Amino acid sequence: MSYGDEIERIAEECRWRSARLLDDLAEINRRTADKSRELAEQSAIEMRQVWENMTEELEKAEAEAEKERLAAEERERLEAEAREQREAIARSMQARRSKDVVAPIDEDDEEAQYYQRKSWLV
Repeated sequence: MSYGDEIERIAEECRWRSARLLDDLAEINRRTADKSRELAEQSAIEMRQVWENMTEELEKAEAEAEKERLAAEERERLEAEAREQREAIARSMQARRSKDVVAPIDEDDEEAQYYQRKSWLV
């Protein structure tokens, strides 16, 4: 066997190994791309589910906040009405008290008898 044939055989083996490595590398790239696409799809599905859940929770929280706000407004309105009623009652009681002037009745006071008589027709 000559050296030229040996070099040719070694070169052919190198080309064959190089082609095999390139095929393996292409297969690895293809599988990586497939796996990447699969993971991207799975991630998108999971992210959609997370967003749907977060949207539902956000809507529930907004509804709860709105309900609490309405309840607080109703409580405030009722408290204002109650406060107005109490103030009106207090004003009414004060007005009644101011009209309840009690004059002492003295049996000996002739002028008191004059002003306290039932009929002014003398």
